Amino acid sequence: MTTSRRYIWVEDRRATRLPYSKFVMASSMMVVGVEPEVAYPLAESIEEELMARPGDHVRVDEVVGIALEALENAAGPGPAARYAAWVEVRRRGRPILVLLGGATGVGKSSVAAEVGARLRINTVLPSDAIRDVMRQILPAPLAGILHVSSFEADEALRAPVPDDHDAVLVAFRQQAEVVATGIRGLVNRALREETDLVMEGVHVIPGLFDADLDEWRERAAVTHAMLGVADPGVHRAHFLTRLERSPGRVPQRYLDRFQEIRRIERYLRRTADAAGTPVVEMAQLDDAIQAVVGMVVDELIGSV
Repeated sequence: MTTSRRYIWVEDRRATRLPYSKFVMASSMMVVGVEPEVAYPLAESIEEELMARPGDHVRVDEVVGIALEALENAAGPGPAARYAAWVEVRRRGRPILVLLGGATGVGKSSVAAEVGARLRINTVLPSDAIRDVMRQILPAPLAGILHVSSFEADEALRAPVPDDHDAVLVAFRQQAEVVATGIRGLVNRALREETDLVMEGVHVIPGLFDADLDEWRERAAVTHAMLGVADPGVHRAHFLTRLERSPGRVPQRYLDRFQEIRRIERYLRRTADAAGTPVVEMAQLDDAIQAVVGMVVDELIGSV
């Protein structure tokens, strides 16, 4: 004979009920910087306290109160205050927009996916997907710059580049400016619908969206960051790691154009410095993810 599991149902302000989740509770604490070895035991202790109560449902405000007390006892008033602020601003429903740029192979998609998961953002879009859609609409004879990779865009240039200009960077910038039209469209739609969005890609260039950022910040909490790999050897190793994770991808194509990719990486750093956009080093993936999540939390709390 099997015994059915007992659930504690958490009721929000709209009278919607969901079962208490240790994973969701721990994840919400980790968003504000609480270490996993602290967050998970706390989430379990909160469940035990809820289970010890009579009845099988509880208001979300009560759960938050229990969590704040437990967090303050375990980690101090600072993390508890930060968690309280995070909970409050998320209740107000201000959308989150995260813009992540970086050269090919630095790890943008990995960071974007994890940032989306930790912040419970369902929509994570790569700018290359936008380029793929645009090139289905615009054939190569009309927009050849869209039909090549960012580090190969110089092959699609129609006009000669002056000797004192870098053809790779000129072509990359031209491609990014075309793709930026699609990025703007998707961002504006997300903000109209008040939907959280993580947009990542090599085309998310610092300074390229300066004319849009003021308007976007009036409608959402916007975080714009660059991901970078300062060490060329580490950057090169990323492509070999990519082969292990995706056997169908051939790293040699990237390694053959590695110098062009590095020139784009250096260019993006210069534009980030000029625009005042923070650069997050990809030395350790977990550290980079938490750094971006921390920026988002700071932006959201500070924007209210």
